[in-house]
Parts: sequence; structure tokens; C-alpha cells
Amino acid sequence: MGLTFSAERKLEEIHRRHGREFGKVVQKLLALTFMELGYRLAEERAVQGVDIDVLCEKRRRKMSFEVKTCQGERVSIAEKDVEGLRTRHEVDGYEPYFAFLFRPHYIGEGWIIIPGARIKKGEYSCMRLASWNESELSERVNKEFSKTVERVYKDLMSCSPGGAQALLKRKYGI
Repeated sequence: MGLTFSAERKLEEIHRRHGREFGKVVQKLLALTFMELGYRLAEERAVQGVDIDVLCEKRRRKMSFEVKTCQGERVSIAEKDVEGLRTRHEVDGYEPYFAFLFRPHYIGEGWIIIPGARIKKGEYSCMRLASWNESELSERVNKEFSKTVERVYKDLMSCSPGGAQALLKRKYGI
């Protein structure tokens, strides 16, 4: 299950307002979603390196996410993306994941979360990745992400274009 219709509409409006920083905004909303799900945010990197590291003490899990937001049907994975996740796993023991959000498929797919070992350098279609989806985790994330979008929507629409990342950092600590 993907995102709610309301969240999809709001994401489109956020994209129209903050197009240049949309990918980073959505990444921060995903990190905020994990916090809402009870994870502790170890790191969220707007630049360089794996994008999000989260910890769940209750489940004794450490997870790293390389986040990809896509404007079409296909996404390219670079060697640095694969290598970054591999390093987080080998050095610090994080479970590696890719998290994909394809703009034309918000409602049908929402976040597609895939264990990092399944993805190699190359180009992938949305539908192929959807068939590898880590469904239980993706369903929990998509349900909460829709709520996160609803909660922060007014703030994101009230700030000036180009100011969304600063707003999220100032108001939500992310």
C-alpha cells in the first residue's frame, strides 16, 4: 500500500513550492517518520554519505538508508551508493536499505524499501523495485509518512521557496 490520496496531493503542492529542494525535504520527512515510529535518529545527512541512520533499541536494530526520490519511471544507482551502504554495514553493523519514492507512483507504491544487498550499480524501473519491496517495513513507513506529510504540510507551504530544509531543522530538529 502506498501513500494516502491526501498525502499525495500535498506532496505535489510541496513539490511545486519547493521543487529545487524537494528531494532533501522528502528525505527529512522520511527521517521524521522513523522518529515517529519510535526509532532514534542517529544521523541524517543532507550531503555526502548514506542519507539516514536510525536505531531501534526495542528491536535492537540499526538501519542505514540511501534515499532516492525519482521524477520518472527509472532510477540510477551509483557505485558510491552501494559502497556507502556496504561500508555502514561492515564498519558499524547497520542493516543496509535503499528507500525509493517515485513521484508518479505515490499512491500505488509510496516508499519502496529494499534491503541493500539486492541492489547493485545500475538503472532500475519502479515496477522492478516494487517487486523486491520489504513490504512490512514499507507499509509501516507509508502509513506514518502520510501522517507526517499531513502534520508538516502547512509549515512547508508557509515558508518561502528554498527555506523548507531550514524550517524542518529549526521546528522539527531534523
